[in-house]
Amino acid sequence: MIKTAMSFALGCALLLQLADLPSANYLWLTIPALVLVRFAPTRYLAIASLGMLWCLFYSHQIINDRLSPNLAGQELTIKGIIATVPVRDQHKIRFEFSPIPSSQYALPKRLSISWYSPLPDRLTAGESWQLRVKLKQPYGTMNPGGFDYEGWLFQHHIGATAYVRTADTNHKLANPPFYSINKLRQNLADKIKFHLEDSQFYGLIQGLTTGIKNDISQTQWQTLRATGTAHLLAISGLHIGLAAMIGFVCFRRLWSLRSANLLLLSANEMGAIAGFITALFYAAMAGFSLPTQRALIMVATAMLALLIRRPIDTKRILALSLFLVLIWDPLSILSAGLWLSFSAVAIIIFVSQNRFPAIVWQWLKIHYLIALGISPLLLLFFMQTSLIAPLANLIAVPFISFIIVPLVLLASVIMWVIEPLGIVLFQIADSLLSHFWLILTYLGTLPLASWSGPQLSFFHWLSIIIATIILLMPKATPAKWLGFVGFAPLFLTSPERPQANTFWFYLLDVGQGLSAVIQTQHHTLVFDTGPKFSDSFDSGKTIVSPFLKHQGISHIDSLIVSHGDNDHKGGAQALIDAFTIDQIYSSDPDLFSRSQPCLAGQSWIWDGITFSMLNPYPDDMDSDNNLSCVLKVSAASGSVLLPGDIEFKTEQRLVKRYGNTLNSSLLVAPHHGSKTSSSAAFIEQVQPHTVLFPVGYANRYHFPAKEVVTRYQHAGARVANSADHGAILVKFNDDKLNDVIGWRQQARKIWTQQPDATD
Repeated sequence: MIKTAMSFALGCALLLQLADLPSANYLWLTIPALVLVRFAPTRYLAIASLGMLWCLFYSHQIINDRLSPNLAGQELTIKGIIATVPVRDQHKIRFEFSPIPSSQYALPKRLSISWYSPLPDRLTAGESWQLRVKLKQPYGTMNPGGFDYEGWLFQHHIGATAYVRTADTNHKLANPPFYSINKLRQNLADKIKFHLEDSQFYGLIQGLTTGIKNDISQTQWQTLRATGTAHLLAISGLHIGLAAMIGFVCFRRLWSLRSANLLLLSANEMGAIAGFITALFYAAMAGFSLPTQRALIMVATAMLALLIRRPIDTKRILALSLFLVLIWDPLSILSAGLWLSFSAVAIIIFVSQNRFPAIVWQWLKIHYLIALGISPLLLLFFMQTSLIAPLANLIAVPFISFIIVPLVLLASVIMWVIEPLGIVLFQIADSLLSHFWLILTYLGTLPLASWSGPQLSFFHWLSIIIATIILLMPKATPAKWLGFVGFAPLFLTSPERPQANTFWFYLLDVGQGLSAVIQTQHHTLVFDTGPKFSDSFDSGKTIVSPFLKHQGISHIDSLIVSHGDNDHKGGAQALIDAFTIDQIYSSDPDLFSRSQPCLAGQSWIWDGITFSMLNPYPDDMDSDNNLSCVLKVSAASGSVLLPGDIEFKTEQRLVKRYGNTLNSSLLVAPHHGSKTSSSAAFIEQVQPHTVLFPVGYANRYHFPAKEVVTRYQHAGARVANSADHGAILVKFNDDKLNDVIGWRQQARKIWTQQPDATD
């Protein structure tokens, strides 16, 4: 069973690494694969093939359920059910919506909808609504090291996104049914917030009770990540397994108190049934999220082994669970949670059987070994791991698992029967959390609490994973010291950087905004930081910072914020908080402390590359856009001109002041390609070989303007934009300007939308 599960998982993983989805015609290969399973020499190759084919079939079902390009950008009145607990912040409400099938048009089975102001007073999960919405195909920003939103939508079977348009036809059609689990979860979360609103920990209690984590502050998330304890807020294998264990132990004991009961079912059988029911209840409280579904399958497999009264090796139960999880949802193989949870259980099984056979007190060391074992996965998925995770989890796991979780679950049940008593139990949990949080906060602030690793190749990761397995082996294992050698890539590998007298230019995909990064041999400059609309939509935190870490950059020499518009400065504070920055320039120096004005005439040289500020002059008086910092970066191989949001007036001034000095190989189009910029005289003077437009997909301003694009094309320039290409890399190497490299094309997967599919 172990080889079968691993072969099937390998097949699923290989299919999902492809750049293009193979034709469904290949599904006929299922027949020969099933035949080859019967023969030992080809069995596991055939099982891997079946894994690929099953994942191919499953993926086609999701891709085919996506919004038709003909409906993209259309406004429709639709009816359906609010399928998840709505997430509300200051500016919008987000929720998933299940449309009722219509004879007029085919909609995906699942939509992700945002509702902006004016916001309704309340939305409840399970309600039926009629809404006027504008639809979009699944589309997200694409950047090295960034979050793959399109991949997330694919995993969650969401076929389109939309936002609600203001209309008189928007109204509720029906209340949720009494059996709606999500309505019950939302009501419980609301009660917890109402009774504990004065506490800073009610969000944590909501998360542990219902899986609703909307009210956990960013500071609390930062502490959890720094201490390696964020997994405790994910209701998955650990919590579902704990619930099953509590149900098993309690009901096994209660059932055995009456001897007549044992004539019907043995104590173990009753415990197994009760354990699964308890786990099922907790999974329902968490809304049957994907992690809880996987955990339920694992619990069901283990409890079934008890019911059939057959001794099954623990490793086989784990392997069978993995196989069943992938049959249920092969896309789970993309989830970091699946890898982390199965790896943690596998490590516990491995070390308990091979390292600590009988000495109970040595089980304390398992926290250290689990942290060691999953650290490569944490670095692979999140580019960082916690160095104090073993110590933090040694305290946090038993406290949360055996005190807080049982307490809040008991409080949740009692809340529906004797509400005052349930409130008291929640208050006790809150008081205990407040004392525990002091310890966790202290651990999270220790020096070197977390460590970020470099971006590595597949073979480097293979070396590290093999080294980790070797170090987990028993002490008597020969040549165990080789395990330390396998970790060498973490310390000896450094990301590639430009050579002297060359530089690399990155235009990041921040949606409707601008952020660019310039790397020389030993220096880094960030020009603008994209928009910020909320803590969860901060380009500096979610796009620019992960990109810099992905490139192995921990220090910014210069940050330039061209002007004060949100789509240029929004992410700056997140970078200031996360990185050491030597110089901050802005046309409005009052935006940030330590910043100084950018002024024409400022110039410096890094590693043979010249940086020159061309705008504004000290006596210039104009709009914020026209006073944008304008930067030119020059090398022997070419130059880049970054003009911010300047418009015709400033373009004319620059042409008069600098003439041929404006000539540049690469131009970032002024003001995102607006009609108010890119005058013919300016284009003629700059004479760009390539023009990049920093724009968002299907943006409401319709940037870049068609006539502006045509103007550049008639001037002989190549054009590209971040909406179609994602992050764009241009390397100025030696004496030539390399071709434009778009991350959307370079890193595409089977779920990645391509420009020709969305035009």
